Amino acid sequence: MDISKVALVVHDGKPRAVELREQLTGYFEDRGAVVSDDADLVVSLGGDGTMLRAARLAYELDAPLLGVNLGTLGYLTEVDESKAQSALDRIFEGRFEIEERMMLASHVSTGGKEHSFIGLNETLVERSGTHRLVRLVVKIGGESLAAFNADGVIVATPTGSTAYALSAGGPIVSPRAECLILAPVSAHLIFSRPFVLSADETVEVSVEGGQVASLSLDGVEGCSVGAGSPVTVQKAERRLRLVRLGGPGFIERLRVKLDLPV
Repeated sequence: MDISKVALVVHDGKPRAVELREQLTGYFEDRGAVVSDDADLVVSLGGDGTMLRAARLAYELDAPLLGVNLGTLGYLTEVDESKAQSALDRIFEGRFEIEERMMLASHVSTGGKEHSFIGLNETLVERSGTHRLVRLVVKIGGESLAAFNADGVIVATPTGSTAYALSAGGPIVSPRAECLILAPVSAHLIFSRPFVLSADETVEVSVEGGQVASLSLDGVEGCSVGAGSPVTVQKAERRLRLVRLGGPGFIERLRVKLDLPV
C-alpha cells in the first residue's frame, strides 16, 4: 500500500492524544508522508467516540482507518498508544488485514433543504426538548410497520448493536452480519420489541401531529425534522475499511467490555 498522506483525527481533550499527534507527525515525515485531510490512511487517536468521527472521514476518502486507543478497551480501536508506531510500521510494510463494516446513509428533505448524513453506529430520530414524547410512524420497504409514541427510534448497524441500540433493548449482533436493527426507545406501546431487518431494506421514519423531532447519527446532531419530512435510512453504498493487525476479536472485546464470566 502506497501511503503518502495520512489524516489524523484527534481527541483534543486528551493531552496524551495531542502529544501523540506531534510524535506521529514526525514519524510520518521520516517515512516520507505528510499529514493531510486528503489522505491514503486515516488514524484515530482517542476512544470509540473519536473513531466514529474518523469513520466518517475515512468513508468520505474511501481510505482505511486505524484506531489507536487512549482509553479503556474499545470495540473499534485496534491498538494501544504504546504500540502505535509499531502498528504503523506494519501498515507501511503492507502487513495488515482489512475488516469491512456496514455504514448507514440517512436522508431528509426539510426546511427547503436536502440533508444527507453518513454514520457507522446508528441513526436516531428522537423527541426534541419541547415534547415529552414524539409520535413516529415507521415504514419498512414502503410498508407501514407501526406508529410509536416514544422517546425515539433507532436504526443501527451490526457495529452499532453494542451502542445505543443495546441500551434500548436491541440484540448484540456480530459486525460480520448483514442486517439492520430497528429499536424503539421507551415506546408507549404494548409491543415495542426491536426488529432485525435485511441489510437491503429501507426504513422510513416520519413525525406526526405537527411535532418536531431531532435527527442525529452516532451521537452528532444532524438537523430538526418536522411533519411531512420523512427520514430515510438505508445501507450506505460503500463499507468502512478498518485496519486489523491481529488484536482482540469482537467476542473478546465484548467479553471484556461487559465483564462476562468465563
